[in-house]
Amino acid sequence: MAIFLIRHAESAANINIRSESHASIALSEHGRRQAEQLCSVLPSIQHVIISKYRRTYQTAEPILQKYRITAEIDESIHEFSYLSERKCANTNLDDRKAWVRAYWDRMDFNYCDADDAESFADLYNRVQLFHEKLSYLAQQYLDKNLAVFTHGQFLQLLLTLKYAPQPLSRELMQNFRSDLIHRPIQNTAIFLF
Repeated sequence: MAIFLIRHAESAANINIRSESHASIALSEHGRRQAEQLCSVLPSIQHVIISKYRRTYQTAEPILQKYRITAEIDESIHEFSYLSERKCANTNLDDRKAWVRAYWDRMDFNYCDADDAESFADLYNRVQLFHEKLSYLAQQYLDKNLAVFTHGQFLQLLLTLKYAPQPLSRELMQNFRSDLIHRPIQNTAIFLF
């Protein structure tokens, strides 16, 4: 049996629709179909962990209904919120391009955009904590399946640190950004922990 790590299905923000907040972004119509398709791809699931963001719940919802289970919300697996929530309210990808570029040009893992944003160091710490949790859970899921619905950037760093454990550094941040651009994790991509 296994632990499945899954990026949420296509969201409205993924297709450049304006969003009110990081957490409230819903799935697109295509994303809803992707979520339904996961039911036929995944084996029987006994437990589901989601982030506090709406799009992970909506991605997991067909699985939750199929197996009549309730999702566990894990506060540590939400998306990397490196831009201010207040500043990003009612914006789309195009609106945020300059802010995104400025953040990554700085390449400072301790830099925080505002008091309602997080640094790359914060993301690193969240990923480390969840990696430890998964390592513990792996012993409990030897004869049943767990599905974790999370986000692209969180999952990118989790997988990086799983296969190449390393301390927090500017080089890690640079490589992470390069992977996001050149090898992004696709919506509903599934990885085994």
